[in-house]
Amino acid sequence: MVIKEKKRHLAVIDIGTNSTRMLIFRNDQGKLVRVNKSVRYTRMGQGVNQTGRLHPDAEKRNMEALEEYKNIAADYEVEEFYLFGTSAMRDADNTGAYLDAVNEKLGFEIEVISGEAEAELGFVGVSQCFDEKILIFDIGGGSTELIYGEDNEIKRMMSINLGCVRCTEEYLFSDPPTFQELERMNEKIYAEFEKRTNGFLPTKPYKLIGIGGTATSLSTIKQGLKTYCSEMVHESTITKDELERMIDSLASKTIKERQNMVGLEAKRADIILAGAFLLLNIFKITGETIFTVCDYDNLEGAAYRRFVMEK
Repeated sequence: MVIKEKKRHLAVIDIGTNSTRMLIFRNDQGKLVRVNKSVRYTRMGQGVNQTGRLHPDAEKRNMEALEEYKNIAADYEVEEFYLFGTSAMRDADNTGAYLDAVNEKLGFEIEVISGEAEAELGFVGVSQCFDEKILIFDIGGGSTELIYGEDNEIKRMMSINLGCVRCTEEYLFSDPPTFQELERMNEKIYAEFEKRTNGFLPTKPYKLIGIGGTATSLSTIKQGLKTYCSEMVHESTITKDELERMIDSLASKTIKERQNMVGLEAKRADIILAGAFLLLNIFKITGETIFTVCDYDNLEGAAYRRFVMEK
């Protein structure tokens, strides 16, 4: 009788500004095998830009999500966890108290990582899929990361404090937003991107790659996917013209109307427009006219860096 070796399951949890995600995976002889991927929209960045503090409601939502993830992980007999927090937790003054509360209630330790470390994890995730010259963008809730790499090696990276939650809260107050609100947001994004990326952008040619919720959501909208399908989203493409048409459609709709759009998750309906404008300005500053979506991102990067590369 052959006794099969038990498969060892591990988990990584990313506490972002808009969503909290968990990847359960195994290390199969140096190859990362995804087993389960979950997302909960906890909106940790709620009000952080205005108050500099994590909102009690956001803390409650996130604690509930982490508790749920702990139960899911138990079903998979997960042996080890790695949790990391990004932009909202970097910016909030009361993050330390929340980290203590999570540790006391659930036994989880959370590492709050820098924007540069977040960008690096995104690159590690993407480099599992692409090995040519790549410029990666990751539009998050609170920040946007840009990473340039060649031959699976990062050449330079930066984190810009503009994300889809932050821009929505700062510029979009009407429903649907007014032309003036959209124009002001667009101008501010372009000015900041142009200033920050001066001297950063690589010489062409390179492949422009998008990771994270904005990129994947725009792909599911374009394809009209009723449920998320990794195989359909991964390596799909969106052109600048297609993006501009999607922006026109999104901008004309109320949040409630966007919630009913095929391909868009309802809890992303209020922030997708700001995310699309951030992407439009990435097209503008790079001069590119098409990008490729990658379904591997900083979650897979953290899993690979923490549990696969070090073993």
